[in-house]
This record gives sequence, C-alpha cells and structure tokens, in this order.
Amino acid sequence: MALLAESVVEEWLNRNGFFTIRGIKHGVGELDLLGIKKSGDSITGWHVEVQASFRPIGYISKLTKDLAKSRGRSSIVARRTAAEMAACARQWVRDKFEAEDKRRVREKYWPGLQWEFHLVHGIAKYPDEIALFKSAGINCHSLYDILKGLQRAGKGAFSGSAGGDLAEIVFYYNKERSLALR
Repeated sequence: MALLAESVVEEWLNRNGFFTIRGIKHGVGELDLLGIKKSGDSITGWHVEVQASFRPIGYISKLTKDLAKSRGRSSIVARRTAAEMAACARQWVRDKFEAEDKRRVREKYWPGLQWEFHLVHGIAKYPDEIALFKSAGINCHSLYDILKGLQRAGKGAFSGSAGGDLAEIVFYYNKERSLALR
C-alpha cells in the first residue's frame, strides 16, 4: 500500500509543478519524497513522508526508546497518555524530518534550500496525533484531500508516475458509479 500511496502523492506533487525524487535511501533509512518547485525567483523544497493506512491498528509514531524500555516493548498499539503521545509524536518528527542524516541528504541534493515538512496520512486512529504533528510545524494532508486535488488538477498537467494511472482508475470508478446511481 505504501508504494501505491507514494505514487499518488508523487503524481499530486508533479501536477502541482514539483519536480520529485522518491525513495531516497540513506543507510537503513529512507526519505519518501523530495519535491522542488520554482516560483518566480524562489525555489520551494518539500520533504514529504507518506503514512497511508486505511485500517489503522495504532499510532503513527512508535514509542520513544525510554517508553519502550519502561514497558518492555516497542509498539505503535500500546495506549498512551496525552504526555506520552506528545513525546512520541515529537520523536517521530525528529526521526523523520529533523535528524542530521535526513538534513545531510536534503543538503546533498539542494544545498542551502529551506525545506517545508509534510505528512500525507490515511485514516488516523488517533486524530490528536495529527494535531501534535501540526503543532510541531508539520504540514499534514489527508490522502483523501490529495485525491480530490488530483481530480481538480485534471489532465494536461505534468504527469509521469504510476500514481497518475491509479488516480485515473479511481476517477473512472467514481464517474461510472455516479452514473449508475442515477
């Protein structure tokens, strides 16, 4: 599912004028998507992480090392207090966007560029976690809104990923379904 969702998000970025690189490996980690867009004399850089679950069983973020150690396991499903959820969300943001190895990868591709951080998510079992990501400066987008944005962008925009084909299948289904319901 993750690769399909990343393809759809890449298509959305491309149709909105971004040049993208997907799945940049570094050590054991990976950056899902980097996108750059030129607007006038400025260049915008987006680092996008995709967490698209449609039947979530737990949190997006893992337990922090300290919490996992105190509980004897690392889990996304263990219930958390509000303070624990905040600590785990903050650690997730650090690990996904702010870690030195992530900064080095971004700097390697576009030295000196200021990056915006974005999360595209499916269904969040704990919506308060999304609010915590937002409060940490992460721009959050639901996959539903991404698909709606693709539908509005339509054909004719720059496109080149498998996500475009997938989006067209979804739009075809919705169009035929609405005709059948008449």
